[in-house]
Amino acid sequence: MLGPIKQYVLSGVNRRYKDETNRRIMVVNLFAAVGMSITFLLGSRAFIDGEYFLSTILFSASVIFALSQRLQVRVATAKARTWSITLLIFCLMALTLLLVITGGKDNTGPLWIYLVPPVTMFFAGFIRGLLALVAYTIACTIVLFGFNEADFVASYSYAFKTRLLYSFATVTFLSAFYEYSRQKSYDTALYLSEQFERQAKHDHLTQLLNRRGAQQCLEREYARMQRNKRHFSIAIADIDRFKSINDSLGHEQGDEVLRQISNIFKTRSRGQDVLARWGGEEFMFIFNDTDEAGAVKALEQIRATLNNAPLNINGNEIYITSSFGVCEVTPDIDTSSAIRLADKALYHAKEHGRNLVCAASTLPCS
Repeated sequence: MLGPIKQYVLSGVNRRYKDETNRRIMVVNLFAAVGMSITFLLGSRAFIDGEYFLSTILFSASVIFALSQRLQVRVATAKARTWSITLLIFCLMALTLLLVITGGKDNTGPLWIYLVPPVTMFFAGFIRGLLALVAYTIACTIVLFGFNEADFVASYSYAFKTRLLYSFATVTFLSAFYEYSRQKSYDTALYLSEQFERQAKHDHLTQLLNRRGAQQCLEREYARMQRNKRHFSIAIADIDRFKSINDSLGHEQGDEVLRQISNIFKTRSRGQDVLARWGGEEFMFIFNDTDEAGAVKALEQIRATLNNAPLNINGNEIYITSSFGVCEVTPDIDTSSAIRLADKALYHAKEHGRNLVCAASTLPCS
C-alpha cells in the first residue's frame, strides 16, 4: 500500500533538480491528490442530492487537479511545472469563487476561500502570489458587494461579507509574511551553502580550484572522455627555486609570488581549460579535448609569457620561471597514471635545467 503512495508522491522528482524544486513537485502531487479526492467526493454527494450544476463544477475541478499533476510528470520541464502550478491555483481560485457565488451547500461555500492564500503563496512565491491574491480579493469583493440583488449570487448578510473579507485579508497577510520569511531564509541558506561549497573547492590564496576541486574536474573529464572518446591532457607546473624565494623574501612575499603567477597562468589559459593549485608551489592544468602535443604547445606559450613578465614584489621587479610536466589521458592511461607520469616528467624537466616543458611520452624508458 505504501509503495504506490510513495511512488505517486515522488513522481517527477529528479536528483538533478534543486531541493526547492523537488519539494514543490512533491507538494503539487499531494495537493492535486487531495484536491482531486475532495472535489470528487463532494461532487458525488452533490450529484446524489440532485445539485447537478454544483456536481458538474466539482467534477470538472477534480479532472483539472488530476491533469495538472500529470502535466508536471509527463512533461518534465520548468515551463511545464509553471503551467501545472498555474493550473492548480487558477482551478482553486475559480472553484472557491464559484462557491462564493453559488453559496455551496447551505451557504458554506465561502469557507473554502481560506485555502487560497497559503496555497497560492507557496506555489506562486511572494510577489506573484501577492498579485494573484490581490486580484482574487478584488473579484470576491465585486461578487459580494457588486451583485447584491442578483438572483445568481447567494444571499449573505452584510456583516458576514465584511467579516469574510477582513478575515481573508488577515490570512493573506500572514501567508504573505510567512512566504516572504521562508524565501529569505531559503535564499540565505542557499547562499551560505554555495559559499561553503566554493570554499571547500577553492584555494583561499589564489582563488583557483584546490586539489579537491581539481580531482572532481578530473573525474568529470575522464567520464566525458569515456563517453565521447576525446582525450585530454594533464600538466603539473612547479615554480623553480621557490624555497629560495621564500627564504630571501619571506613567506608573505612568497604568497604574493604565487598570487601573481596564478594570475599569469590564468590569463594565458584558454577558456575551456581548468587551472588549479595542486599544492604548495605546484599548479595543475587540465587541457580539455587536447592531446599531448597541443598541451605542450600551450604550455610553451605560458612558459614564454612567464619568462617575459616580471613580478612586482615590494616595488622590485623579479623574474620567476616554472617547469612543466604533461601527460595525455587515454583509455590506456587513467587520471591517476597520467598525474604520476606528469609528475615524473616535471622532475625530469627540473633535473635537466628547469624552465622547461617535458612531455611524458618523451621520457626515457626506465
